[in-house]
Amino acid sequence: MQMLLHEGRAPNGTRLLTAESVKLMSRTQTGNVKVELMPTTNEAVSKPFPLGAGRDTYGLGFEITNAPGDAGMRSVGSLSWAGIFNTEFWIDPQRGVCAVLLMQYLPFYDPAAIDTLQGFERRVYSGLAR
Repeated sequence: MQMLLHEGRAPNGTRLLTAESVKLMSRTQTGNVKVELMPTTNEAVSKPFPLGAGRDTYGLGFEITNAPGDAGMRSVGSLSWAGIFNTEFWIDPQRGVCAVLLMQYLPFYDPAAIDTLQGFERRVYSGLAR
């Protein structure tokens, strides 16, 4: 995640990707196609997801935030992804922030998991504002 924040360089300065590769990964690759709400077929495994449905797009390996969410949250252009057991990460190049939240339970997108994610994100950004 740090490597993506630093345009392809590892924290020690070693170039792992070209800056152009990082730009391509971080740019919308789906044109006008937006992220859609994915329905569930089994409520014990997953609730409908994601939060950015109808707003966000996809880059190469990431969901890209395309419109401001709530105040005090990640910036437009942030990159994110989630895993089935409520693992989440985001990279906010505009503010130089990357964060990971690892939970290990089902169902995916459980309301308590989303509350935890949003609370964590608000606390990250509120801590930066001090």
